[in-house]
Amino acid sequence: MLIKLMVIDDEHWIREGLKQTIDWESYGVHFMCDAEDGIEALKLIEENPPDIIISDIRMPTMDGMELFNELKNREIDVKVIFISGFDDFAYAQKAIKLGASDYILKPIEEDDLIAVVERCVGEIKQKNEMNCKMAELSGRVRESLPLAKQKHLEMCLSRPISEQELLSKWETLQIDLNPNKLIVLSAVVHEWGDRRLDETGCSLLRYAIGNLIEEIFKEAGIRALACPLHDNEYSDVALIVSSCKQDVSGQYNEVLSCATRAIEEAFEVLGVRISIGASQIGDGRTLLFTFREALTNSVEYLAQGTGRIFGPTANDNEPLNVFAVNTVDEPYLGMKVEALDTAWLNRIFHAIKLKDEGKLSDLLDQQITLLQDMVQQTSALAVRREMNSHIGMLLSRWQDMCQARNGSDSCMLMYHQKLQLYRSPLINWKHAVMSAFLMKDTSASGYGQKYTIDSALQFIQDNYHLGIGLNHVAKQIYLNPSYLSRVFHAEVGETLSRYLIRVRITKAKELLEQTSLKIYEVAEQVGYRDFRYFVKNFKELEGITPSQYRNYGA
Repeated sequence: MLIKLMVIDDEHWIREGLKQTIDWESYGVHFMCDAEDGIEALKLIEENPPDIIISDIRMPTMDGMELFNELKNREIDVKVIFISGFDDFAYAQKAIKLGASDYILKPIEEDDLIAVVERCVGEIKQKNEMNCKMAELSGRVRESLPLAKQKHLEMCLSRPISEQELLSKWETLQIDLNPNKLIVLSAVVHEWGDRRLDETGCSLLRYAIGNLIEEIFKEAGIRALACPLHDNEYSDVALIVSSCKQDVSGQYNEVLSCATRAIEEAFEVLGVRISIGASQIGDGRTLLFTFREALTNSVEYLAQGTGRIFGPTANDNEPLNVFAVNTVDEPYLGMKVEALDTAWLNRIFHAIKLKDEGKLSDLLDQQITLLQDMVQQTSALAVRREMNSHIGMLLSRWQDMCQARNGSDSCMLMYHQKLQLYRSPLINWKHAVMSAFLMKDTSASGYGQKYTIDSALQFIQDNYHLGIGLNHVAKQIYLNPSYLSRVFHAEVGETLSRYLIRVRITKAKELLEQTSLKIYEVAEQVGYRDFRYFVKNFKELEGITPSQYRNYGA
């Protein structure tokens, strides 16, 4: 299927030139139509939306930037490539920051334009393939997990069940799990991918995540059954795992290995970021309590970051702090929740109402500091519960304000945006709130991920000279190293190790040019402990040795 292209420019000869001089179909593109300004284009787009738009910036009636903002407001998913004269360069740069795909300066070079269009075509096809995979996974789950089985699993996780009832039901529903050795995993979704999902969309994605995790365990020879949780305040998918192995340690290692792969493939295949909590081994009669243990452990992401596994032996073979199984039902121990009281709520909402970004940022920084202190004194789940209550009141006030202002739901948050607030770790809390209520980035999904990568880049810039590596960066920003490696490559376009080498070699070149330090001293200054490895990396990147570079520069 060809990708649909539209060209918008007030100069007829440019439109005709782009239409006639390039064999678009040979690049998998159908030249759909053209328009002379934004108003005419908007009418055509409403009737038949294109996949890619090539637009001039300055046009009469409605210019390219105004059209671009209108498309974003209407949530029309389209790639926009701006063409501009030199005088419009600043506008083009602004457009890129707001989400445009690229800009090309006039006069237009055909090869440059085709390269940008081919990149957009590749991104569109990749996104379509991912959506197809998600739909396929969702469909397969709905076929393989009848409603009766789903309801029974939900019941097992919500109330005690007798052994006789369990065995009878499992035989009837053909649940092939060993009821005497069960581990429960609780998966939490923090970011829902590059999608604007309503409640139904999030439900389908939970099915897809559950099916993906089931398949990973099946490939490892471990029996497992997923149970999407559509109404749980803290968890999105539960997984019940059984094994016939007598070696408890070996069984846990296999389960945790599969859980690690699930976190990585959830991002790679479905574009979602998850964390997983694991329980100890229980049996069918205690599923309620093992699930509560897994759920309690999963909420450790609040302080320790997302994309990790929390539970027994999940951290370098040392047990994490597993809270009592009845923690979910305990009151807040009578602690004064200063950071989440009505006074704080009023101050934060007042800053949101006034769109005072600076004031809101300061308040959230203070709130995070108080919440971090609270997590040290009590369970992460207790703090999460109080935060969710705080979020509920904030959303209620926001809804009332939106309806009072314009009598409509036009400024209401999407369903997945609300979930991201309820699932946000402390490290992303400020950005989640500001993104949602100040509409800092209505594209929704990538914001938390971009902030994570920005934090990694900043840490590298500040500490490259200390001999840091992937594990140091991952520990600093609370991520699993393997998961960080994948996310970093997807966002930056190269591996973290390669990026770190480039940073160090760039700094080394500066020292070679500006100082009289010996070569081995330069290597130490930029974080290398092995002089030969420094020379090897330098030559691979620059094509010459450090000594040759210094002499050449001189």
